Amino acid sequence: MSAIAKETGVAKSTVSLALRNDPRVALSLREQIQKVAARMGYQTNALVARLMYELRSTRKQRYVASLAFINAHKVANIRKKISNVNDWLEGAEQQAQRLGYSVDHFWLHDPDMPIERLARIFYARNIQGVAFYGLQDDSCVQCCEPIWSRFPSVTMGVRCKQPALHFVSNDHYSTAMQACEQLKSRGYSRIGIILDRWIDNKLEHRFVAGYHESLTQKAKKIPILYLEDVKEYPRPEGKRKFTQWLNKHRPDACVCLNSFILDWIKEKSIAIPDELGVVFLDLPRELKGIAAGMEQQQIWTGMTATDNLIGQILRREVGIPIFQRGIMIESQWCPGPTVREPVRAT
Repeated sequence: MSAIAKETGVAKSTVSLALRNDPRVALSLREQIQKVAARMGYQTNALVARLMYELRSTRKQRYVASLAFINAHKVANIRKKISNVNDWLEGAEQQAQRLGYSVDHFWLHDPDMPIERLARIFYARNIQGVAFYGLQDDSCVQCCEPIWSRFPSVTMGVRCKQPALHFVSNDHYSTAMQACEQLKSRGYSRIGIILDRWIDNKLEHRFVAGYHESLTQKAKKIPILYLEDVKEYPRPEGKRKFTQWLNKHRPDACVCLNSFILDWIKEKSIAIPDELGVVFLDLPRELKGIAAGMEQQQIWTGMTATDNLIGQILRREVGIPIFQRGIMIESQWCPGPTVREPVRAT
């Protein structure tokens, strides 16, 4: 750093800040210093960076910088509407605070906040990394090039293919497989799966793949029931399709995502869990103890997203990575009264 400072005619402390992309150094000067550093062969000492990370993580931190979490969903207050999203953000905030970072929240579709202005605000607020969540398709992240091209970035909850940023999500394949295994262990043999088509497409059919992998000759596969355009609350045709599906295929259990499926079953006076077992693939907080399902450990998703961002900051990574890396969080089975007790071996 002393050699770089001498070459560029600035203080060593300025070099240190510039190499960490600190906005307290003007962008033009930062770029100049970084080019000189690259030409001189400067590389981060990974051991020192790791040591500093460990030191920060084991003591109460003073403020280091800020992270931005961007809600890409069309609904502005999605955190209040979906408890699992709230868990993501709680985990992210807890981990950030523990490591000395604050978290600022933004809504991508705010009409008063165009992308370029948002990027300028990030520099002004000393934001060092960005996490996107609430993605319904890739287009919303594609339009954010002024952000992800300048700041370390990660997507939370799903994988984004274009741009191929690093991501943290649930292991949806394993989640569906575990849910079906739990049903089979309780004697259910005609297991169906109910999904919103847009979610199945966004998750690249991982729930369906886990469902198919789990079911053998001992557990009959039933055609998938896809609900179309059910993003807020079901339309009447969704309930009609569900009734037709039940009458035609006669499942004795189903795995699903939407809580209103349970309401539909109760309206038909079907005995739960004896006539029909129900397991949720993403058990919301409000249904714990009321229904069985897979807890997707959303708080850990948020914590891991924060760790991912801080790692990128330490390595000064920005833009689309050379290859995309994903971290998948395992789910945990949560028993509930919507399934029978496990069958005891004789």
